[in-house]
Amino acid sequence: MDTHLLMIGVAVMAGLIGIAASRDLLRRLRPQPRLVPVRIARPVRRSRDHSNM
Repeated sequence: MDTHLLMIGVAVMAGLIGIAASRDLLRRLRPQPRLVPVRIARPVRRSRDHSNM
């Protein structure tokens, strides 16, 4: 195999690995959205009062 083609292939592979690693690193450094528990105040259910009908 020609030495120049070998060096080009190695450079392309190193570039692809670098791109994949940088994308993964940027994804990890980006703040991830966190789920926060939210309490919901539900209205108190009353039994139906039939005497007001």
